[in-house]
Amino acid sequence: MRRLIDIQLSLQAWLAGKPGARAIFRLLVAAALGVLAAYGSLLFRAMIAFINKLAFPNGASLAQLAATPWWALVLAPAVGGLIVGPLVELLAPEARGHGVPEVKLACTRFGGRIRARVAVVKTTASAVCIGTGGSVGREGPIVQIAASLGSAVGRLAGLRGPYLVDFVAAGAAAGIAATFNAPIAGVMFAIEIILGRGTPRHLSPMVVAAVVATVVVHHHIGSSPAFVVPPYTLNSGFEVILYALLGLLAAVVGMTFTRLVYWVEDLWAMLPGSRLPRAAIGGALVGLMAMQFPEVLGVGYEHIEKTLAAEVNASLTQLTVEGHLLLLLVAKSLATSITVGSGGSGGLFAPSLFLGSCLGGAFGGAAMRWGPAGWVNDPRGYALVSMGGVVGATTHAPLTAILIVFELCNHHSVILPLMMCTMLSTTASMAMLRESIYTLKLVRRGEQLASGSPDGHVRATSVVELMQASPPRVVESAPIDLVAERAREEHTHFVYVTDHKRHLLGVIDMDEVASHIGDSASKRRELRARNLMHAAEHVNTTDDVNRCLTLLENRRLGELPVVDEEGKLVGCVTRVELFAYYTDEVLRRESVLSLTSDSGRRVTQEHIALGATEQKAKLIVPASVAGKTLCDLDIRRRFSVNVYAVQRSDEPSRVPDPNRPLEQGDTLIVVGSKAAVELLRRALAAGGGDGSSGGGGDEQAGDFDGAG
Repeated sequence: MRRLIDIQLSLQAWLAGKPGARAIFRLLVAAALGVLAAYGSLLFRAMIAFINKLAFPNGASLAQLAATPWWALVLAPAVGGLIVGPLVELLAPEARGHGVPEVKLACTRFGGRIRARVAVVKTTASAVCIGTGGSVGREGPIVQIAASLGSAVGRLAGLRGPYLVDFVAAGAAAGIAATFNAPIAGVMFAIEIILGRGTPRHLSPMVVAAVVATVVVHHHIGSSPAFVVPPYTLNSGFEVILYALLGLLAAVVGMTFTRLVYWVEDLWAMLPGSRLPRAAIGGALVGLMAMQFPEVLGVGYEHIEKTLAAEVNASLTQLTVEGHLLLLLVAKSLATSITVGSGGSGGLFAPSLFLGSCLGGAFGGAAMRWGPAGWVNDPRGYALVSMGGVVGATTHAPLTAILIVFELCNHHSVILPLMMCTMLSTTASMAMLRESIYTLKLVRRGEQLASGSPDGHVRATSVVELMQASPPRVVESAPIDLVAERAREEHTHFVYVTDHKRHLLGVIDMDEVASHIGDSASKRRELRARNLMHAAEHVNTTDDVNRCLTLLENRRLGELPVVDEEGKLVGCVTRVELFAYYTDEVLRRESVLSLTSDSGRRVTQEHIALGATEQKAKLIVPASVAGKTLCDLDIRRRFSVNVYAVQRSDEPSRVPDPNRPLEQGDTLIVVGSKAAVELLRRALAAGGGDGSSGGGGDEQAGDFDGAG
């Protein structure tokens, strides 16, 4: 590992001496990433096809599935779930589900770092899940697989910080491009969904990786569009009204599907017992649904093609084609929610396309059958346009939805109704549900994804550093008078309820106690803490301040209890203290930004207000610490020293990113007491190098071996 870091440092030093060499080097690495992503996509498809043949030896087309015995339809996805559940749970839990939220979280919180094993586990688990009939898509897995390749390639090339994040996004772009033969949509997907922003620096590796991946896939499987769509034209200008109405319906379908996925996931989470067999049970349930609707199995591209070609036939004789499509819409929504919620591995993009084709096919058929004469002559265009509408409604990424549907069919004539429907559906969906199908998963876990989130030190600070120890508590059998007395003693509005071993059971709001003031004495004597408490949203000792801030804002809470790994109450954090800390961090960030001019050049005069006992120092990062992050070193907690900025030889001063690996020769601008700064200086020196620009002390101090 040390040898690899030395090679990376030597390469970076060589590139630094060549004007423009770093930019060219990153583009070459992006091209290599595109090749890897393309072959990763091809390998993933081949694995799905292979497992598909094993699971359904007689064939997996809709006609062949309809003739398959019922027990085989149930057995195949059940066995697939039996394999996928333990595989994901034991080896890489982040490979569970649809994958895109984990990639987004890696970019926004973990500096682009994704465990290398994720690519292997995700490839295997998703191939088994989809190949055995799991009702999910292959796009989400390919995004996570290619993004993990981007993280691995970027780290191998010595890229760090924002450049590594760019390569994770570039991997996602290449994955989408290779899957859909849609390089433009792949880049837009990475910008809108993964990063949420785009500049020339971000775009360059994305474009190169997406183009190279598409070219490689073209070489192996051809360049034809993913779906063959008949030529389409607007029959009447009045059709725009119908497409606008379709956009509103697509918003309802997209929002409902998003909520259904997580509602079903919550139902599975409530089941007692081990998580390992749940995916098998979910697979069996999907197989039972496939007895009547085989279209719900797998990715569903064959059904989409039939809908776009108006070749769908009702499976039940008493139904019209439109009725059949609407039933399929409901069945696919449930099947996908069951697959993902029970622990299956696969994407939600293809199911969204499936739902859109069903909605649009039914809407177009109904409009032609019962609508104004002459307005609609061909319902197929509505199925295509609605695909973009539902994707936009679920992802809240309208440009990605428009471009991906356009590149799927490669017909310019569909652009106008597609833009109308997708923009309306996205806008209406965002009005009904603030989060997308990807971000809702993270927000439910308390993650902060906004670009204006607190700076790095806030994200890295543990709640243990700010919590109040030993908050007021009572046991569940405590009378109401004791609860009120504890609140008065501690001058607090909340009293926590625990068992005799301090396990958190709930919280009592003093407003609830006050509501019983008028009760009779006998009734008050009967009231116990268990009658007054309600469930308490809590954080763990391993959580950071950013999670606390998010929960306090989303839940409108005044404070949060802190529990350890055994669920025992150890402290609490209050809204007032957290936001005071956040304000201090913002002010500190502003003082660091004042170290550089508007153009990014260093300025000679630096202004940091120091306390009477504080000093500012510049400490050089030695070779022994290179490769570690500020989060690993935990300088604030171990030395009571704040790292205000990091200077690199080829960069201006910057606010430190706690997840960005340090390089040998970096300068840490730190502030703390004289004794604390000196202790840190000696620790750096003892770690294997001169700890300061002014020379290190000769006394021995603890080094950073094993830090973090």
